[in-house]
Amino acid sequence: MKTDKPLRVAHLNPAYFSPDSYVGGGERYVDYLMQSLQTVGGFEQVLFSMGKEDQFFLRDGIPIRVLRNESSHPGMTNAVSAALWRELTDFDLVHVHQCLTLFGAYSTAIVRSLKIPMIGTDLGGGEDPQMLRGRGVGLLDGVVSISQYAHNLLGSFFKGPHEILIGPIDTERFRAGAARPPRDPRKLICVSRILPHKGIDRVIAALPEGLSLTIVGRVYHQQYYELLLGMAADKDIRFVLDADDSALLALYDAHGIFVQASTARDIYGNDVAKPELMGLTTLEAMSFGLPVVVSDAGSLPELVPDPRFGRVFSDVPTLAAILREVVAGSWPGPNAGDLARAHVVQHHGMETIGHRLADFYRRTLAGKNQ
Repeated sequence: MKTDKPLRVAHLNPAYFSPDSYVGGGERYVDYLMQSLQTVGGFEQVLFSMGKEDQFFLRDGIPIRVLRNESSHPGMTNAVSAALWRELTDFDLVHVHQCLTLFGAYSTAIVRSLKIPMIGTDLGGGEDPQMLRGRGVGLLDGVVSISQYAHNLLGSFFKGPHEILIGPIDTERFRAGAARPPRDPRKLICVSRILPHKGIDRVIAALPEGLSLTIVGRVYHQQYYELLLGMAADKDIRFVLDADDSALLALYDAHGIFVQASTARDIYGNDVAKPELMGLTTLEAMSFGLPVVVSDAGSLPELVPDPRFGRVFSDVPTLAAILREVVAGSWPGPNAGDLARAHVVQHHGMETIGHRLADFYRRTLAGKNQ
């Protein structure tokens, strides 16, 4: 009996999710997206990334091929490897992540030279002039954006086929323990890289008496971390700087409300062009059944369309007022966590996003073959 051959998809990203490469939301997103496509079937995937030396390993059954970075330019998103010409030859479709970086421009040129259909995604890593002002994005056959906000930033440069995929989240992995006690909304958690544009200082400044805060994330800006330590000295705040995946799950499960405070202008007065293209940890927390409080930066308001499980703040006084409602017991309601989880399962789960991604890939290939 004749069967269709699986479509071979190559994902290109300058870094991969690992302490050996980079532990960030963009790298985690690529992992999640590949996992979501696995739930659909009919695809063979490989992730190609850059590193100090060649490597090959499997993660969740997906091959990851690390190519030696040949670039003389510093910085993760400037990595390049001529080996891509050889490695990509047999693929039906290539998805270039971080497409607005030097890595993205380099990869786009290679894939176009190989005449392979190509999708691009901006994960916030740059604004390469060749891809934007040089109209390199016009070489793409389609764009997947990780939020409406992200697509709005790219939309003036690309008018072709596009899809907006917020997520995916593994809602089976990110779920509350079966025998856990009721959540205590007075226990707040913030999961974020410790960087100024993440706005953690705003959460500390707004935290009232009666609430505790756990800040989970790796330090990528030592001066900012030391500033946070000083601000937190007289408050019920602890830092967890080395949580692995298992520890992170337990931390989500032990808290009652999630806060994400990304900002378009950091505490040092620096403007941030892309403060939050998609709040992945916000969705993870909601999948765990945590109500969330998010800033109005970037895509974050898109994640919380219902004030019963998600509140949005614009500044420290507004956040402080919301947190006083938590102290008073007037928000969140008793079913807020259930509503948050149901929303993520319905709109951002692995199968939902996987089927939408598979459909977009197939439509893109069909359009190229017409």
